Amino acid sequence: MYWTRKHVLVCTAVHCNQKGAMDVAGRLRLEIIRKGLDTEILINNCGTIDLCDIGPNVVVYPDNIIYRGVQVKDIREIVEHLKGGPVVERLLVSRDSDEERNRRAFYAEAVRSAERHQPDRLAALAGQFALDDAWIAEQIRRGFMARKPDAESGEDVVQVTKK
Repeated sequence: MYWTRKHVLVCTAVHCNQKGAMDVAGRLRLEIIRKGLDTEILINNCGTIDLCDIGPNVVVYPDNIIYRGVQVKDIREIVEHLKGGPVVERLLVSRDSDEERNRRAFYAEAVRSAERHQPDRLAALAGQFALDDAWIAEQIRRGFMARKPDAESGEDVVQVTKK
C-alpha cells in the first residue's frame, strides 16, 4: 500500500457502475494526477459499500466521508475537498442524514411488523419513509430482501433480512 494522506474509494459494483462509477473513478484519478496530488491521495475502486441505490459513492479516508450520487461534473469540487477545502455538503451522506434515518427506520419497522410482507404492503411501508419501488428492487437485488412464493398461498411475499 502507498502511504498517502488520503485514501479514496470509488464504488464500482454493478449498480454504481451502471450509473457511471467507472467514469467517475477514471476522471478522479486523472484530476489527482493533473493537480500533482497522486503522491498524497490514493484513488482506488472497490466493491459495494452497500449504498449502491444512492451511488455512485465515493468514500474518503481518514475524513470518514461518503459522497453519494457522484457524477463527473462533481469531481472539481471533490478534488478541492481532497486538497483541504470544504466538504461538498450537497453530496454528503451521513449517519444522521434524512436518507439514512429513513433507511434505518424502514428496516426496523419492516423487521418488527412482520416476517414476510405482501409486496404492495411493503411498498406502502417504504413510501412512508420516502423510499420508492426502485429502492425496494435494489434491496432485493442485493440480498437485503428476498421475493419468493409463500409456501401456503403461493402468492409472492418479501422476506426482509435483519440488516
